[in-house]
Amino acid sequence: MEADKAGTGMGGGGRTAGTQIKRRVRIRNLVLRSFSSLSILCLMYLALYCDTRHGDSGGWAWAVLAALLSIPALREFYRLARSCGARPFSAAGYVLGPLWILAIEWELSGGSAPIGVDTIFLIAAAIAAMLLQLTRRTNEDAPIHVAASLFGMVYCVFLPGLTLRLHHLELSPGGWPAHGMEFVVVCVFVSKVADVGALLIGSRWGRHKMIPRLSPGKTWEGAAGGLAFSLLLLQFMILTEPRMALAGLGTGSQLLLSFLLAAAGMAGDLIESAFKRGGGRKDAGRGIPGFGGMLDLIDSIIAAAPVMYLFLLVCGARQAP
Repeated sequence: MEADKAGTGMGGGGRTAGTQIKRRVRIRNLVLRSFSSLSILCLMYLALYCDTRHGDSGGWAWAVLAALLSIPALREFYRLARSCGARPFSAAGYVLGPLWILAIEWELSGGSAPIGVDTIFLIAAAIAAMLLQLTRRTNEDAPIHVAASLFGMVYCVFLPGLTLRLHHLELSPGGWPAHGMEFVVVCVFVSKVADVGALLIGSRWGRHKMIPRLSPGKTWEGAAGGLAFSLLLLQFMILTEPRMALAGLGTGSQLLLSFLLAAAGMAGDLIESAFKRGGGRKDAGRGIPGFGGMLDLIDSIIAAAPVMYLFLLVCGARQAP
């Protein structure tokens, strides 16, 4: 009898100890995740601030940073593609990807080309992938290899490259000079804070799973928390800086933008989770403490950038002269 009680006590103690260890690990990961996020986001902000302070330089600081970040993002995506059986032409991506980003900035800063830079590089990437496929000794799964190479460029270069185009937009000509920086900061921070809010609220009150096959930890309660964090952040930004171009859109449009960015950010996270699960990986990489890889950090921005860009175009934004 006493032995049974002792065994039960030890079992209860073991479960308590295990719960405490899990809690410590969760807190440690949250601290690392927060530190990594703040470090990268501060680096992004400094690049945008440098471009704003030196307006005659266009957006080259942001473009160089984006070009550098595209390399680890492509590397991680192509590694995931290989885990799924594809054999993408990664070397071509590492060369064309950063050049594509820099060419976008050249075009936006006044450069001229017979056709758009995006069209030129999509054609170049397609031709490169098809020609490189001819050099291989086998034709097995050739469409998959070419498709993976091209989609990697779209996912890791074209979509996040829209932040450069955001950087060169304006809503009201003659308004405050930081309009381009404003749009990128709102896109990045409002979409990322949804991820933070979903993590904090979901870990504490999450009960109903969203899509368990993609991300077992994602809950509908967490999604609601992420949306609330996004709404509050954008309103806080506008209240503290009433000169913002978005302040003139009206409360309804501001709330709609917050909702779209939060939804896009969380969708981007789920899409990347689908890629990772398909490749049998927990993280896209291991270079960023608390996150894993570059794709784990920018997945929400990849989905939010086109949403923000299209929203502003609908609202009448145009490229700044």
